[in-house]
Amino acid sequence: MSNSAFAFEKALKNRTKKEILADKLTDMILTGLLRDGDELPSERELAQLFGVSRETVRGALAQLTAYGLISVSHGSKTRIRADEDTLARFRPATADSTSRVMNHFDVDSVFESRIVVEAAIARRAAINIDDKGIAGLERLLEAQSQLFDSPVHFQLSDQNFHKLISEYANNEILLRYAEELYAFGLNIRRQVMREPGAIERSYFEHQYILEGLKRRDPDAAERAMLAHLDSVYRTTKKKLI
Repeated sequence: MSNSAFAFEKALKNRTKKEILADKLTDMILTGLLRDGDELPSERELAQLFGVSRETVRGALAQLTAYGLISVSHGSKTRIRADEDTLARFRPATADSTSRVMNHFDVDSVFESRIVVEAAIARRAAINIDDKGIAGLERLLEAQSQLFDSPVHFQLSDQNFHKLISEYANNEILLRYAEELYAFGLNIRRQVMREPGAIERSYFEHQYILEGLKRRDPDAAERAMLAHLDSVYRTTKKKLI
């Protein structure tokens, strides 16, 4: 099985891969990474993105269809169905207000926190990452190079890129912090990704991060990650003005 941005092998225990993937996609919808009307990548693209078989993808999509979170039409694309009535069935009573708070956190506070967490992650990942992890990141970047005109699909791959690096920090607390911080401000990041040149810039910044990791150089990996976060901060801040 190809390397995955999500450590499916570790989570399998009593659950199937399709259930795990269905949960991951559901989380992406509930956090706003995927939104009502968004077009999902193809089965092949999803299989590559998550490092699973197309059969697993079909099983996960069948579950989301049963949940009413996606609509699949023969001969057309699969799209997200995430109107408020549908989402309300999956959220706890407090989740909606929590989501609004998350997306209105002061951008400076969010990125100050990301700098602390992801700088530590980059350093630890440079020490711990193996050839399998490097190959997984290379596959993600290869896919990203074809997504310059697909902001939603690039954002999915971007999340996987950062998550895979976080997994190689070998620190569950850092991983969880990184996941939560990534979710903050997703609405504005979606808008930024639609700006000319934004996706290409992120892609090349990802290349520099990968180079530091490939050299197993903690200082280089940290510098590249900090440069990337600074770029993301500046473009996000500019969009809010």
